[in-house]
Amino acid sequence: MNNTNSKLESSSPSFSLKRKDFSILVAQAELFTCEVLCQLLKEQGYNVVGKAIEMEDTLQQIRVKQPQCVILESEISGRRSVDIVQQARSDNQRTKFILYTSKPDLKLVANAMQQGFYGFLYANDGLDELYKCFQTISSGGYYYSPGFLLLLKNYGMNVMTDEVKQQLNRLTEREIEILRLIAEGTPGHEIADRLYISYRTLANHKTNMAQKLNLGSCRNLARFGISVKDYL
Repeated sequence: MNNTNSKLESSSPSFSLKRKDFSILVAQAELFTCEVLCQLLKEQGYNVVGKAIEMEDTLQQIRVKQPQCVILESEISGRRSVDIVQQARSDNQRTKFILYTSKPDLKLVANAMQQGFYGFLYANDGLDELYKCFQTISSGGYYYSPGFLLLLKNYGMNVMTDEVKQQLNRLTEREIEILRLIAEGTPGHEIADRLYISYRTLANHKTNMAQKLNLGSCRNLARFGISVKDYL
């Protein structure tokens, strides 16, 4: 993590989590930060099974080592981590991802909350928050650090509820794209033109979307889209 000297301060919380049995892969963009974090976690008794600073190496280690947790920086090798989490999860459903971000990127944050991360940390969080995060996600929960919650507050966003996450996960990428345009107030004929589809095809998409979201009618898509537009 960045600002290593000021942020990565050792802590000794007494958790019920059996640290030696909790396997962790550390994936950070900078080698120094990656090595320091690995060392600190090992000193605390955690089972660090690997470290990576390249995206392809991260994916390969997830496939081979099947860690219970990956601490994943928001960008590695110039690629956004949220864009490849689904690929990694398809290879190994057991692994849970913790997002560490130092970039106040609204779109990245929104995508991460939708894409299957279990823990969320921001640049001003210390190791104590990471330990709390381990404890929470190991028991099946989601953890949002104070720093991350403050980031959301500054954006005027709320934590995505499980209900909204489940609703959006029912939609295809094309349907999400259509819902985004609807939420922006884009007229139907313009949506069809932008996506190179017929108006009839667009109407079919809307019908399917309304059914998947249990909205009762296509007329309710705009209201729903506006309510979740930060996550589209």
